[in-house]
Parts: sequence; structure tokens; C-alpha cells
Amino acid sequence: MNHTKPSHDHPHAPKTATHGAIRYLDGSVLKRPFDPPRLVMAACVAGAVIAAVIGGFAGSKAIDQILHGEERSAATIEENIHRNVSYDLPVLQDYIDLDDGSIATALQDAGYTTVNLLGEGEEGFDMMKLPSDVTVDDAMVAFAGGIGKMDAVQASKYLVGSWRFSTERKEGVSMRIRYADLQSADAGQAIQSALESEGWADNNAVAISDEGIDEVGNTYKEGTIQTDSGTYAWRISACPLADVYNISGLPETAQYVGIRMQK
Repeated sequence: MNHTKPSHDHPHAPKTATHGAIRYLDGSVLKRPFDPPRLVMAACVAGAVIAAVIGGFAGSKAIDQILHGEERSAATIEENIHRNVSYDLPVLQDYIDLDDGSIATALQDAGYTTVNLLGEGEEGFDMMKLPSDVTVDDAMVAFAGGIGKMDAVQASKYLVGSWRFSTERKEGVSMRIRYADLQSADAGQAIQSALESEGWADNNAVAISDEGIDEVGNTYKEGTIQTDSGTYAWRISACPLADVYNISGLPETAQYVGIRMQK
């Protein structure tokens, strides 16, 4: 009977050479050239080309942003400042005799897009008018962190054409409009522009009683206006916008303007 032990060698196992008691692996298979299939080579080349193109595109964008990003931002800021958007400031003498609810209704009837700035439970009137070419949702996102957190591109988009209208009724009635003027060359020009917007320039019913620079550095003009319902005091002041908001990239001549009327 044949008791030969069956072989368990794998059919593809490396061949061996035997010299005495020492067995050596046959290394001839390792000397064969390693040539991947052509399809694999083509896929590798295509992948390398795609990676190079994507990398080159990303690199060129990064370099372009470094070299020209500031230039493009400046152009966008200039375009935002001079776009066809009107402030359309309220004429305060038309509102001075209205209560807060009637003011809100009048602003709505005038077609302004506004946002109520009062918190829940707060009394009074404090409302912001938005530029006519932005949506409320976009503006709320932009203003969420505060105006001082905006960059110059955002600020030039959302400040031009917007203003804040508030009232105080503790001692008499006081109404204020505040806004950023990014176009005027200086405080004097910003004040003159505000006078004209209110209809107070070259108006026989308007008297200027004082003007100059006050104790905190604001340039101002103030006086009185005669209306059918009585005589009211007014004041227009301006200071550099940079004194109020630290937004790098806006014109150095930008002004923060306040208009106040009271009785």
C-alpha cells in the first residue's frame, strides 16, 4: 500500500531549489518587468492631468486673490457707494406732530422697507429704513453682528440708502435721524446735503442760530423752523464715520450724520 503523504504545495507557489539541507526560493519571478495594463496606465495619467489642472486653477485663484483682491474690493465699494439708491430722508416737520404708531404707518405708506429695532417689551419708536435694492432677510444677516463688524464691501452696500429714525417723548418730543454719508467730501458738505434733504436750505421759515464745532468734536448747525403748528428747534451734526465704526476700506471722508428736531 502506498503511504506517500499528499502534497499541499499551492500550484502557484514559488519554485524552490534544494542544495543539501538548504532550500532556496526561486527569485526569477522577481526579475520580470513590472508593466501595468495599458488601461491602468491611461487612468493614472488622466488622474494626474486632472489633479494638475485643479491644483493649477486653485493656485492661480489664490495668487490672483493676493495680487488683485484688494483692487477688486475697492472697485466694488466705489460701485456700491455711487449706485442708484436714494436715502429719501423723512422730512421731520411732517412727522413732529404724529404719535409713534402714526409715524410707523406713514413710513409704511411711503413704501419704505423698514426693520423695527426695539426689543420685545420696549416702548418708543426706533426703526431702520433699508436700501431699496436689498431684502430684509439679507439685511438682517448683514446687521446681525453689528455695523462695526461689517467689512467695507458690506458696509457700502447696506449703509448707503439706509437710515435710523427714533423718537423720545420724556420731555416734549424729540425726533432723530442718523445715517452714514459716504459721498460727501467733508462734514460741512454732509450737513449742507442734510439741510437740503429736509427742505431747510434757502427756506425763509428756517433760521440758523449757531454753527461750528461742539465740545466733543462734532461739526454742527442749529436753529429754528416755523411751521403751521408752531416753532421747533433743529440741529444737524456730523463727525467722521471712523469715529463711530471702525470699518477699514471706506472713504476717509465718510461722515456720520445726525438730524434732530424737537419741541
